[in-house]
Amino acid sequence: MVEPHDKEAMQAIDGHDPEHGEVGAQQKELGSAGDIGDLRHGSVPAAPAASAIYKLLVWWSGLVGCVILLARVGNLRANPRQVVITLIVAGIIYAGSCAWLHLRWGAWPADVQRKTVLAVCVGAIVLRLVLLAVPPSLSDDVYRFRWDGKLQAQGLNPYTEPPASAYLEDLRDPLWEEINYPTIRTIYPPLAQLLFTIAYRAYDGLISYQILAILGDFIVMVALLGCLRIWQLPAWLVTIYAWSPLAMIESASSAHFDSWAIAAVMLAVYSLLRGRPTASTVALAAGILLKTWPLVFVPLLLRRRPRWHWLLLGGLVSVAYLPYLGAGLGLLHAWMEYTSRWLFNDAAFAILRTITGSLAVAKGLAAMILLGFLHYLWRRDVDPVQGSYWLLVATVLLTPAIQPWYLLWPLPLAAAAMDAGWILVTVLAPLAYWILVGAPTDSNLWVEPTWVRYVVYLPALAVWVLQSARTGSAAPPVVPERSVVGSFEPVQ
Repeated sequence: MVEPHDKEAMQAIDGHDPEHGEVGAQQKELGSAGDIGDLRHGSVPAAPAASAIYKLLVWWSGLVGCVILLARVGNLRANPRQVVITLIVAGIIYAGSCAWLHLRWGAWPADVQRKTVLAVCVGAIVLRLVLLAVPPSLSDDVYRFRWDGKLQAQGLNPYTEPPASAYLEDLRDPLWEEINYPTIRTIYPPLAQLLFTIAYRAYDGLISYQILAILGDFIVMVALLGCLRIWQLPAWLVTIYAWSPLAMIESASSAHFDSWAIAAVMLAVYSLLRGRPTASTVALAAGILLKTWPLVFVPLLLRRRPRWHWLLLGGLVSVAYLPYLGAGLGLLHAWMEYTSRWLFNDAAFAILRTITGSLAVAKGLAAMILLGFLHYLWRRDVDPVQGSYWLLVATVLLTPAIQPWYLLWPLPLAAAAMDAGWILVTVLAPLAYWILVGAPTDSNLWVEPTWVRYVVYLPALAVWVLQSARTGSAAPPVVPERSVVGSFEPVQ
């Protein structure tokens, strides 16, 4: 866990590195305000310091207006058209605020930068707190979280029986009826189960899970600020995650705990940058025990470490599963179900499906592509964070089912990379909820509009091509050679 008062992480808020001066001060400035190449650094004439926060508040007020509209809607699933339009408008405001910060940042003195980033973080938390008034409705996953927490509070193994089991009939209550796919056992790993139990014991209401997800977002922001300071990048880049409408709605309203897995990965990266490989390995193990996707980071992040780090990671994961071994193959039941037939909002995988005409063959090809890409990165000995970022992006794009919140996994590192393509994907991601338009509110059987994936992914592809042609593939800065604060030259 990141300590909120970690001196070094918090120094990122005022944009100051005690040894190197202003964060990003030694980096080259953008040659042209319209150049999509080096988007990290802008250059404009000095602006009055007193007006900076007020202008930021104008952008923030636009997001507040969108959030209030969502709160007035209430049941988002019953009004999907209005919700999607509101989130897209919020995304445009969010993109505008990030562009404005990028262009103005270099003209501000350190005290204005410090106050601006503090205002961004406080504003992000306030927006999420307002969204607590919007009960989970776009997704019903939170009812599964509550059920798992309830079982563990009763001393039961959530992997042993599915919610529909007759053995658990006495535990059913009105919210049990909202659980999705009740004949399938839980898929969530042990550390996630611990979070569910804590939330259930704290307060048996959906809002406790929403608050828990917001806390995860806060940890992501603090860890990202720490990474930005070490990389000597402008601290305003935290806005790309903090003010993301997708991040806000998925955590604060839908209560998705992916923010905790993202936080664990960012802590693993932060610890690596600080020259603390053991802490990095432990954080990565925590990520895997929250959601399984952080496994993508294991090969490259651990490659340069002693072999005992692999044993440490495997040991931590194994020990966490020991209390649940009584479920036997029940531990794998949900995974076999999910990987065998789930399909939604796929990107590159849709191309493989179209070419092969077979879901099974397409999955085999996707696995081969990912393994081949990993082999390529391994053989070239790429930077562990850069390579892991590219591998994660490829994994998401080749996944058969891409839920909107999955697109948040790479977002903090995309912020450090100023990956305009991926940022655009998260802006357009709410269009995936258009599937709810005209669909019955009491069913998980929908017809997915084909046009959505083209609108979400093709603009991002165009941006990636343009950005790559000018500056190369977007990626976070390299890990400093000695991986300790103040012991490396500024990233150019």
